[in-house]
Amino acid sequence: MGSKLSIDQVLEQLEAKIAHHRESQAFHAQQEVLHREQAALHAGELATAIERFEAFRAASEAAGELLDRSRPGAAAQAAKDADMDLGKGRPLSAMIARVIEGKAADETFGPSVVTKEINERWGAKLRRKVDPRTVAATLRRWAAAGRIHQTREGRAYYESLYVKK
Repeated sequence: MGSKLSIDQVLEQLEAKIAHHRESQAFHAQQEVLHREQAALHAGELATAIERFEAFRAASEAAGELLDRSRPGAAAQAAKDADMDLGKGRPLSAMIARVIEGKAADETFGPSVVTKEINERWGAKLRRKVDPRTVAATLRRWAAAGRIHQTREGRAYYESLYVKK
């Protein structure tokens, strides 16, 4: 404020400023109450969601273990996977063949499913993770050679799908 303001003008401006800050303080206090209520609501919903998520995860893991135990040859397959030598020849082709060998005759699979299973089974033994594009190229080559059957041709927005012959 300049020195050319009268005392009445200074008092008037200060009163306006005080009124503005009182209104702002009241508004933000009201918002604080609203936000506190919203935070409590979301905290309760979060706790419920976490509880249900954990219960669902436990149930799905138990069902997966049950299915793995009931799958014939699962233990033998795991033992063969552990003994597989990855150092010579074409280990990626051998790993892809081993994964496809474990699939059912009518089960469809794509490069991402095969890649994920390879990385789960042999990821610790590999120097780097397997690239899904490399697996896709191998599956395309095998489909052209007649080793597997292509059920859906891939496009830019979805991958090809295959089944065992």
